[in-house]
Amino acid sequence: MLIKIVWRSFKKQLSNYLIFFFSLIFAVMVYYSFTAMTYEQPLIRSAGKNTQLVGMLGFGSFAVVLILLFFMTNTNRFFIENRRKDISIFHLYGLNYYQICLWFILEIFFIGIFSFVIGIGVGVLLSKLFSMILVKAMDLPLRVHFFFSTDAIIATGLVVLFILAVVSFQILWLVSGSKFSHLKTLRLRKIQAMKVSLPQKIAGSIGALFLLSGWGMAMTYVVFSRTASDRFGLLRGNALLMGLIFLLCVFGSYLFFAFTLRWYNSYRPKRLNKNLGMLSRSEWQLRLFSEWRFLGSITVALGLALAILGGMAALVSLQMRLVDEIAPASVMMTQQSYQKLEPKLQSVAPYQRQTLHLKAVPAKQSVAISGEGVNSQPEITDVVSISDYLAFRKTNPTLQNIQLKSADSTVVLSSYQRYLNDYARYSKIIYLKSQKLKVQETHPNFFGDTSLRYGTGTIVVSDELFDELSGISYALEVIDVEDRFENKLNQVIRANLKGDWDYPIHYDLTWKNEQIVGDIVEGEGTNKDGSTVYRSEYTSYQEVYRMTRSSMGLVLFVVTFVTTTFIIVTASMVTLRQLSEFKQKRKKYGLLRQMGIPDKTIYQEIKRENRVVFFIPAILALIHSMLAISVISHIAKNANYGFVYLFCGLMLVVYALFYWATCVYQKKLS
Repeated sequence: MLIKIVWRSFKKQLSNYLIFFFSLIFAVMVYYSFTAMTYEQPLIRSAGKNTQLVGMLGFGSFAVVLILLFFMTNTNRFFIENRRKDISIFHLYGLNYYQICLWFILEIFFIGIFSFVIGIGVGVLLSKLFSMILVKAMDLPLRVHFFFSTDAIIATGLVVLFILAVVSFQILWLVSGSKFSHLKTLRLRKIQAMKVSLPQKIAGSIGALFLLSGWGMAMTYVVFSRTASDRFGLLRGNALLMGLIFLLCVFGSYLFFAFTLRWYNSYRPKRLNKNLGMLSRSEWQLRLFSEWRFLGSITVALGLALAILGGMAALVSLQMRLVDEIAPASVMMTQQSYQKLEPKLQSVAPYQRQTLHLKAVPAKQSVAISGEGVNSQPEITDVVSISDYLAFRKTNPTLQNIQLKSADSTVVLSSYQRYLNDYARYSKIIYLKSQKLKVQETHPNFFGDTSLRYGTGTIVVSDELFDELSGISYALEVIDVEDRFENKLNQVIRANLKGDWDYPIHYDLTWKNEQIVGDIVEGEGTNKDGSTVYRSEYTSYQEVYRMTRSSMGLVLFVVTFVTTTFIIVTASMVTLRQLSEFKQKRKKYGLLRQMGIPDKTIYQEIKRENRVVFFIPAILALIHSMLAISVISHIAKNANYGFVYLFCGLMLVVYALFYWATCVYQKKLS
């Protein structure tokens, strides 16, 4: 008889276990695929040492383990609390504490091991697909073959056993006399959920104030960040401000579900008297009272996951854009390197050539960065003529179209403009040794790889002024070939150039009596004062692209799959709770039918209850993530955030699909 009761209890939970089962299969599949790729030697050799493939995939695997722990412990707690009636029946039939714990542990182990076996099977079948996606993301010249790793299976099995062990200890903690009394007390306290006291209303107001303050600070981030940077320094000030916004949103989210929404639901307008609106409001009030921690955690975790994805997407976008800015042509090299290669280049392919003439001159421009003080020391600055600049712009379209207004006007190309545009302030005068220049405009420095030049910045001047200026003259050769000849060109370059740093110049510059004192000389210099600067031999578009694409593709691959796993797991957790609690409400819906309430009205009530549980946390998380992305965009200028917006839409689609499936299934059960 006891065995029949235990088996009947298990079968009652079987539909809930199915969602748990499929979510666990998906997580095991992702973990195995990540781990298997770390043992795939052809992939590791093709990626090279610089990409840190094993370390990044290991980080992704660790993140999946954390997601699994969060999912398993949260779901297991809900299962135990939802089966307190079964536990009472088991006690009546003479089962002691350890026997009940053993039964629940066996249930979890059965589901976990079964999920592991199927997840490994699916992972083995789909591991080639995962590898193909990674190879495509990293743009590796590798043909992917089917790969089976026993080491990855063992590693995945150990992780699953570890998680099941943690869950088993959680069961021992939950299924205890103290927890039962706690659950009984909690059940009695649900009567108080319909009332909102004055302290709770104050807490609800604080929650709304926290959210609005955090969102407002995020929308006006530049204003607050300048103040924080001036007081605490650029990095520390921004870190403190971001931390404050994060804490306001976290505490605000928990208080919002615990008190703010409950206070709002305590009002009963007349419109709720139609279509079971009052019943829906009461059910939502009870749900908030008992599950505000769960709803707040889902909101914060989803928002944080999407914000991290946004930060990584911004980094990837900036780095990939930087490829065209560093290497706007097939190859940029020193004139000396070109003279060595010129005879061999003719045999490679037809190419276009452009010579850029530059001068390294002493110059002083004050640059004030919020919280970091003012840099007003003379430095080496590269000077280029307007005619060379405009000619190079045809090859490098990222350069701005500029026209100098006067003979003493100049346009500054600064590296600070790319990331610190809102924090950097430039003086309007640039001092040279013999004259002053008026700064007409300031733009990001997209004039090719800085390692090919001497200066920390670049200025554009008129052709006449360029000819008059004295300084260290040098030239860069810009070589451009068709895409099909890129490999041959790079083979010739790698065979003949070592990529050494050479052609040193030495400078010792100071600012005295309103003028620049000191000189720039070729060579390393004889005195120990001052600094020596070198230039690299060449920059290749293909080399820069492959190195950047492989590392950034790997980052995006890992973060994308981890975020996808988290979105699916959280949606599964919400669905699991809705389906489990629905079985307890079937009698209520049957009673409504007996009272003459139409099935259509009852189904609308079901959809309304599901809608608030699924979409209020999702929309709140979406607001958090969008504002976090706006904060990131103030720092990482000109990044492309389209990918992250796509994922925000994907999150809503996933939650909508789970919402629809939940409603359809509940309609059949009702």
